[in-house]
Amino acid sequence: MAMKLVELYPARKEVISNIQRIISSSLNLRDIYVSVVNELKKVMAFDRVSISIPIEGDNHAITFVASVTNTINVLEEGKPYPLKGSLLERILLTGEPIIVEDTKSDSHSTNGLFYKAGIRSRLGYPLKVRGRVIGSVNFSSMEPHHFSTTQFPLLEEICPQLAMITENTLLFEKIMLSEERYKNLYNNARLAEEQLRQEKEKLDYVVDVLGIGLCLMDRNMNILWANANLPKVWGLAELPKRARCKDVFQCTEAYCPVAKALEGAEGRYREIKVLVQDGRRRYIENTAIPIRDEQGEMGRVLVLSRDITQREKRLRQLSLLRELGQALHETLHIEKLLNLILTSVTAGQALAFNRAFLFLVNEEKGSVYGKAAVGPSSGEEAARIWQDVSHRYPTLEELLKEVMEREPLDSPLNVKTRLLVYPLNKEEEIVVRCVKEMRSQVVKEAATDPRVTREFREFLGSKEFVCVPLVVKGGAVGVIVADNPYSREPITEDHVHLLNIFAGQAALAIENAETCESLEEKIEQLRETQERLCRSERLVAMGEISTYIAHEIRNPLVTIGGFARSIEKTKPEEEDVATAARIIVEEVSRLEKILGNIKDFSKPQEPRKVRVDINTLLEDTCCLTEGYLRERGINLIKNFSPGLPPTFLDPAQIKQVLLNLIKNAVESMEEGGTLTVQSTREEQYIRTDISDTGQGMAPEVMEKIFTPFFTTKTSGTGVGLVVSHKIVDDHDGKLRVSSVQGRGSTFSILLPITE
Repeated sequence: MAMKLVELYPARKEVISNIQRIISSSLNLRDIYVSVVNELKKVMAFDRVSISIPIEGDNHAITFVASVTNTINVLEEGKPYPLKGSLLERILLTGEPIIVEDTKSDSHSTNGLFYKAGIRSRLGYPLKVRGRVIGSVNFSSMEPHHFSTTQFPLLEEICPQLAMITENTLLFEKIMLSEERYKNLYNNARLAEEQLRQEKEKLDYVVDVLGIGLCLMDRNMNILWANANLPKVWGLAELPKRARCKDVFQCTEAYCPVAKALEGAEGRYREIKVLVQDGRRRYIENTAIPIRDEQGEMGRVLVLSRDITQREKRLRQLSLLRELGQALHETLHIEKLLNLILTSVTAGQALAFNRAFLFLVNEEKGSVYGKAAVGPSSGEEAARIWQDVSHRYPTLEELLKEVMEREPLDSPLNVKTRLLVYPLNKEEEIVVRCVKEMRSQVVKEAATDPRVTREFREFLGSKEFVCVPLVVKGGAVGVIVADNPYSREPITEDHVHLLNIFAGQAALAIENAETCESLEEKIEQLRETQERLCRSERLVAMGEISTYIAHEIRNPLVTIGGFARSIEKTKPEEEDVATAARIIVEEVSRLEKILGNIKDFSKPQEPRKVRVDINTLLEDTCCLTEGYLRERGINLIKNFSPGLPPTFLDPAQIKQVLLNLIKNAVESMEEGGTLTVQSTREEQYIRTDISDTGQGMAPEVMEKIFTPFFTTKTSGTGVGLVVSHKIVDDHDGKLRVSSVQGRGSTFSILLPITE
């Protein structure tokens, strides 16, 4: 079972990662839907999958996108069907996933169609954006009872991303529909050639409402007539008298739409970036249409100017969010991801705030704590950083790439932020309020705003700032705080809106990174558990064999030893006999010692744990070995971290492990050296390091040192490290080794803290 879990996690992780990459590659779900479905098929069996959405202001729904296999062809893509009684209606009402075990007996209105088409079971999963259900993803199978709740964890990971790109696609299609309407308007303008005089008043009214500037030019590019909107579009107080084309329109002859029209073709150039005369940057789209008389001769040109700055701004914002979202899914390393998020908030090519602070929720401790911050600490530093960044990283892509490759910097602002911790029940703190209410908090005047406490105001030191929640799966996982204390640029609704959208992407990326990190930890735990079980099984088997061997050898060995000692005591006259007897006695003693070690190995004792201060135990052990070390020219260095928490352990067994590791270290330093005994805290463990300056070990030796009876010593038994590893395992700890040939080895004992 453990092995199956280990194999499942990487497959699921790979599919989630692939889908994230696919979704990040496009703003349109239709372009990537087949690729997403193919990835899902790697970990989930189905015959049809589709996305359904309700039609606004109507009691119908449509199948937005669908994947059809075999001969199944029901609820066709784009074709409306009644919402009432459908699977989607129930999901919209409950917000929960629904499983239809068998369409033959289920009451949903659409199940009859599916049953006739051969579909027997269905699964509908809600697509939510900011807690609101916008539709559902629907899986169908030709087998009854095919789906179960075991698919829910996978869909929990994927559906928020599908929901986001579905909403983006709907928004994009609305924008394109609006654009098409404008195109139709311009095309219809060509029909104005014959009706211009009769319909002038109507046309003026229409273009005034739409904000379009119109003018009529002759072949010499003199402006004969212009409506009231034309100077407004170009930022002019009024048109100059006897104005010509160049007096209003900022374009070169090579790219002049009027010049194109005079040549007989329609001239249209989009997204022309200009600096209008009131000093503002705008995007203006110009269209020039030739007007012919009854004889077919071209005598006039109709020019339409439309300010598309807002549309261009929205498109650029969408492009920016897509680029940032894609960057967020490039890494699953949580620390680098958080730094990337804050950099995206502060980068001039991105959201362009001066500073950004990240607070995360700790559900276990019931608190909101400062995690990281990015930004300068003074106006001088801000000017220097902005100039340096703009020079070194001309594009956002280059900046984000550099951020992902380097380690996060521990700035004074970062250190200051990490000192902040607020209980979740302290709702007077604005970051806690933001988490609880899951909505943005915009502060215009911090000194008088009752939502801002004195402590937070003094920490931030800004008059104006915004707090935006990081919301995923209906809950807030953190808060982004952003401000502009150095540029003093006001925080507008556009800033807040864009930051809110980005925060949604960031929250999803954080959850994905934490989920992957959790999966990796669980896989590592499973691997360690499996290794521990394998070691235990080997030890049991070797113990049984060792007991049998020791029993069979001990009796004849005692007999041999007894006779040899008797011969030695009689003091035989022959020197050869005396020497042989002495050698036999020495070898028998050595064999008896080996049998004793094997006996200890085959019958390990259960640990008798008591509360122990590890530094005291280490000091006692070092005292026992000081004379032994001195005789062999070994210099002992003790480096114990003060104030380490106590842990429950068997002092005798752990001391046995320490003595064995010290003995091995000394034996590796035949010509003397330095032995370092060090204690410290590592997360939820107390770590003890035994380091020597001996000859070290080759990689192939390190792979086998915990194998029973493996030894590199001429007089070794190969059980000391095995017994030590078993003792540490019995204490729910870890025994690690690192070694460099020619420089020495370090054995690390990690024992759990019992607080």
